[in-house]
Amino acid sequence: MNLREVLDELRLASKNAVVVVEGKRDKEALKKLGIDNVITIAGKRLTDLADILEGETFVIPLFDLDTHGERIHQKVVAILSSQGYILKSEFREKLKQCGVIYMEDLYEKVRSLKKSADSG
Repeated sequence: MNLREVLDELRLASKNAVVVVEGKRDKEALKKLGIDNVITIAGKRLTDLADILEGETFVIPLFDLDTHGERIHQKVVAILSSQGYILKSEFREKLKQCGVIYMEDLYEKVRSLKKSADSG
Protein backbone atom coordinates (compact mmCIF):
# COMPACT_ATOMS: atom_id res chain seq x y z
CA MET A 1 0.00 0.00 0.00
CA ASN A 2 1.47 3.34 -0.99
CA LEU A 3 1.22 6.63 0.90
CA ARG A 4 -1.60 8.00 -1.24
CA GLU A 5 -3.69 4.88 -0.63
CA VAL A 6 -3.07 5.06 3.12
CA LEU A 7 -4.10 8.71 3.17
CA ASP A 8 -7.23 7.99 1.12
CA GLU A 9 -8.14 5.29 3.61
CA LEU A 10 -7.40 7.63 6.53
CA ARG A 11 -9.48 10.41 4.95
CA LEU A 12 -12.43 8.03 4.69
CA ALA A 13 -11.98 6.63 8.21
CA SER A 14 -11.78 10.12 9.72
CA LYS A 15 -15.37 10.77 8.65
CA ASN A 16 -16.51 8.36 11.38
CA ALA A 17 -13.64 8.67 13.86
CA VAL A 18 -11.68 11.36 15.65
CA VAL A 19 -8.01 11.55 14.74
CA VAL A 20 -5.83 12.41 17.74
CA VAL A 21 -2.40 13.93 17.10
CA GLU A 22 0.35 15.48 19.21
CA GLY A 23 0.47 19.09 18.09
CA LYS A 24 -0.82 21.92 15.97
CA ARG A 25 1.55 21.30 13.03
CA ASP A 26 0.40 17.67 12.86
CA LYS A 27 -3.21 18.83 12.72
CA GLU A 28 -2.44 21.45 10.06
CA ALA A 29 -0.65 18.90 7.85
CA LEU A 30 -3.61 16.52 8.03
CA LYS A 31 -6.06 19.33 7.34
CA LYS A 32 -4.11 20.29 4.19
CA LEU A 33 -4.52 16.68 3.07
CA GLY A 34 -8.30 16.83 3.53
CA ILE A 35 -8.39 14.95 6.81
CA ASP A 36 -10.80 16.61 9.18
CA ASN A 37 -12.07 15.73 12.63
CA VAL A 38 -8.58 16.07 14.13
CA ILE A 39 -7.81 17.11 17.70
CA THR A 40 -4.45 17.71 19.35
CA ILE A 41 -3.31 16.70 22.80
CA ALA A 42 -0.93 19.65 23.07
CA GLY A 43 -1.48 21.43 26.36
CA LYS A 44 -3.94 18.81 27.57
CA ARG A 45 -3.56 16.19 30.25
CA LEU A 46 -3.82 12.70 28.85
CA THR A 47 -6.17 11.79 31.67
CA ASP A 48 -8.63 14.41 30.32
CA LEU A 49 -8.82 12.79 26.88
CA ALA A 50 -11.89 10.70 27.70
CA ASP A 51 -13.76 13.88 28.65
CA ILE A 52 -12.55 15.71 25.52
CA LEU A 53 -13.71 12.82 23.33
CA GLU A 54 -17.06 12.43 25.06
CA GLY A 55 -19.73 11.33 22.61
CA GLU A 56 -17.23 9.74 20.23
CA THR A 57 -16.81 6.00 19.75
CA PHE A 58 -13.99 5.54 17.26
CA VAL A 59 -10.56 7.10 17.71
CA ILE A 60 -7.55 7.04 15.39
CA PRO A 61 -4.41 7.73 17.46
CA LEU A 62 -1.87 9.19 15.05
CA PHE A 63 1.24 10.09 17.00
CA ASP A 64 4.73 10.39 15.58
CA LEU A 65 6.61 7.18 14.95
CA ASP A 66 9.65 8.14 17.01
CA THR A 67 10.38 7.04 20.58
CA HIS A 68 8.49 9.96 22.13
CA GLY A 69 5.45 9.37 19.92
CA GLU A 70 5.47 5.68 20.74
CA ARG A 71 5.37 6.44 24.49
CA ILE A 72 2.44 8.80 23.99
CA HIS A 73 0.69 6.25 21.78
CA GLN A 74 0.99 3.55 24.44
CA LYS A 75 -0.35 5.84 27.17
CA VAL A 76 -3.27 7.11 25.09
CA VAL A 77 -4.23 3.61 23.95
CA ALA A 78 -4.18 2.37 27.55
CA ILE A 79 -6.32 5.28 28.78
CA LEU A 80 -8.87 5.26 25.97
CA SER A 81 -9.26 1.50 25.63
CA SER A 82 -9.95 1.28 29.38
CA GLN A 83 -12.72 3.86 28.83
CA GLY A 84 -14.39 1.79 26.10
CA TYR A 85 -13.23 3.69 23.01
CA ILE A 86 -12.65 1.69 19.85
CA LEU A 87 -9.14 2.48 18.64
CA LYS A 88 -8.00 2.23 15.05
CA SER A 89 -4.24 2.11 15.47
CA GLU A 90 -3.41 0.40 12.17
CA PHE A 91 -2.78 3.71 10.40
CA ARG A 92 0.44 4.30 12.35
CA GLU A 93 1.87 1.02 11.11
CA LYS A 94 0.76 1.69 7.53
CA LEU A 95 2.36 5.15 7.60
CA LYS A 96 5.52 3.69 9.08
CA GLN A 97 5.70 1.22 6.19
CA CYS A 98 5.49 4.22 3.85
CA GLY A 99 8.52 5.82 5.54
CA VAL A 100 6.63 8.40 7.60
CA ILE A 101 8.03 9.27 11.03
CA TYR A 102 6.59 12.70 11.82
CA MET A 103 2.93 13.48 11.11
CA GLU A 104 3.73 17.15 10.52
CA ASP A 105 5.84 16.12 7.50
CA LEU A 106 3.00 14.27 5.77
CA TYR A 107 1.86 17.15 3.59
CA GLU A 108 5.37 17.91 2.33
CA LYS A 109 6.01 14.22 1.73
CA VAL A 110 2.89 13.98 -0.43
CA ARG A 111 3.85 17.17 -2.30
CA SER A 112 7.31 15.79 -3.04
CA LEU A 113 5.77 12.54 -4.32
CA LYS A 114 3.49 14.55 -6.61
CA LYS A 115 6.44 16.61 -7.91
CA SER A 116 8.40 13.40 -8.59
CA ALA A 117 5.45 11.90 -10.47
CA ASP A 118 4.90 15.11 -12.45
CA SER A 119 8.55 15.37 -13.50
CA GLY A 120 8.93 11.63 -14.21
